Amino acid sequence: MRNGFWLGLVLLAVHLAVCGGIWLLAWAKVLDVEGYFAPVMLLVPLWGPLCVLLLHTSNCLTGGCLREQTLEKLHINEEIHKSILVADDEGEDTVVPLEEALLVDSPAQKRKLILSVLTDDPAGYYDLLQQARMDNDSEVVHYASTALSQITKEADLKLQKLEQRYAAAPDDAAVLEEYCDYLESYLKDGFVQGRAAEIQSHQLEQLLKKRLEDLDGRRSCMLECRLAEVQLSLAEYDRAEKTLEELTARWPQREAPWVLCLRLAAALRDGEAIQKTLGQIEEKEVYLSARGREIVRFWQGKQQ
Repeated sequence: MRNGFWLGLVLLAVHLAVCGGIWLLAWAKVLDVEGYFAPVMLLVPLWGPLCVLLLHTSNCLTGGCLREQTLEKLHINEEIHKSILVADDEGEDTVVPLEEALLVDSPAQKRKLILSVLTDDPAGYYDLLQQARMDNDSEVVHYASTALSQITKEADLKLQKLEQRYAAAPDDAAVLEEYCDYLESYLKDGFVQGRAAEIQSHQLEQLLKKRLEDLDGRRSCMLECRLAEVQLSLAEYDRAEKTLEELTARWPQREAPWVLCLRLAAALRDGEAIQKTLGQIEEKEVYLSARGREIVRFWQGKQQ
């Protein structure tokens, strides 16, 4: 019994020594593994350190590409999963689109509709309220205009507060992210137009670039796609082309960069570039969502 106890202590000491040695090698960048594997290595005797060493060997043999390829496959599977549409026909025959009701219903029904929108979520029906503002019923126009004015005022106030927070703490990553995300939605929702929208779009471009710089050399497909989209909206086609070249080279099987390439070619009215992009999408076997397939079929001239 006593011999078993001492043998256990010796094995535990050896395990801790091995874990300590591997951790020091990882800290010194001799082993190509991340620090978050340390708890697994420490809590799983024998197999933990062995798995860490196997991971290091795999990274060395594959040049660190295995993890990137695995993440790419996971992302592709996620996109495929999101593209699966589930039909929900419950109440389909009794539900009338709000836009349709606004066009065909009586003045009394339209007023009731607008009032229900105002008590529900006015900001969520911004486009509908803009349409209602052009209605021939003066009371509907008044309700819609009042709601739009209040929504825009609240959006402007929130944007100003985020601008002030960012000015006070430009190096705060959380503040930068919140400001950047809200400004993007602010522009997409159409709260600002014309020259003011252009100025805010340039600001959004700079915010996205700063977020990418803060990644310390790491890449983000999502952020870079958002940057390319803003550059396209500003007609900065040379910058957008450079951004998209890097995106398609880095993530050749992602859908978003190729869709943006089609947008760029269309904006330049370059039919040859559109056909080239369609060929590359097919050649590289890009995994397309339902929306992506619809866009590709459109540019191929195929019927739905």
